[in-house]
Amino acid sequence: MSWTLRISGIFLLLITLLPLVPTGKWYVRWWDFPRLQIAILLVISLVIAAIQISRSSNVFEPAVWCVLIVIALVWQLSHILPFSPVWKTEVDLTALNEQTFKLVVANLDYENAIPDGVLDELAEEQADLLLLIEIDESWDERLQPLRSRYSHFHDELRGEGLGMAIWSKFPIESAETKYLISKRRASLWVELKSNVGVINLVGVHPTPPGLQDSTGETRRDSRVRDAELVLVAKEIASRPTEPWIVAGDFNDVAWSHTTRLFKRTSGLLDPRIGRGMYNTYIAQVPPCRCPIDHVFVSEGFTVASLDRKRVSGSDHFAVTTQLALTQPKGVTPEPQQDDESKSKQIIKEGKSDAAERDLRPDDQ
Repeated sequence: MSWTLRISGIFLLLITLLPLVPTGKWYVRWWDFPRLQIAILLVISLVIAAIQISRSSNVFEPAVWCVLIVIALVWQLSHILPFSPVWKTEVDLTALNEQTFKLVVANLDYENAIPDGVLDELAEEQADLLLLIEIDESWDERLQPLRSRYSHFHDELRGEGLGMAIWSKFPIESAETKYLISKRRASLWVELKSNVGVINLVGVHPTPPGLQDSTGETRRDSRVRDAELVLVAKEIASRPTEPWIVAGDFNDVAWSHTTRLFKRTSGLLDPRIGRGMYNTYIAQVPPCRCPIDHVFVSEGFTVASLDRKRVSGSDHFAVTTQLALTQPKGVTPEPQQDDESKSKQIIKEGKSDAAERDLRPDDQ
């Protein structure tokens, strides 16, 4: 058996097991992201091992590798198959009607080198709600012709990719900017008076693991990100009778431990389940794409369409979806036995990490 297969097999098994380690270290959490890519590499390794079995008189070692690779492949597929048409959908399909409205979630990329086409690309979507991420003063000025179409807005314009804005054709009854864990990372909370009643829309953009800190010497782990997402989920669970949409660049994939904990704790549903992955990042590198831009909804929402849209110069696709609130039901959290203790630990560690970096909000 070739050493190439041995080394590649050990590596693939290692990165399959690493996400099971309960740590926020970025070099561990990063392996949550490329599960599809790892699964493809495992299939290739399995084929090579099978060929070696057919050609070798000593089949024991390649057979063992085949078994280990199959186990790893099944584990990876258990995470990604729900985001395929073979799975039952969580959010029902609906036809376009007077109740449907369009939401577009677009990470503009504050370092966008070719921004000129973005205005027209967003305008042609004719969205009722726009959630714009990494928007700063320059982007706000550039998009003013589009901004004039929206009578209502709530924003936090900041540089360094920290800005966010909600532009709405629906009246905003209340709006709040919250700094749940870090004073550098805002979440936007608005109550919209839509054509079917009041809807809570939350926009989030937590810290990505692996991002270099201000010194350029160390990289951020996932603890601040995880804590923010858990706190959002717990707030939603505390108001279970209200309709919710939570959207944004989570800097986390749909199948990660944290995002699944977020879903169970909040009771929110994922329109991608049973439909597709809708990989949004890295837009310019198709083999490396994964789903980190999300739209989650409460029970009673239905989906008429779900798609991605290229945003000129951005490393993210935008998410476009047409939704209807046909029968408001709120949320039904379904925490597992140890989710509450895990949530408390995640929040504690996130706050501790933010405090160590002097990032805790001034009022906390």
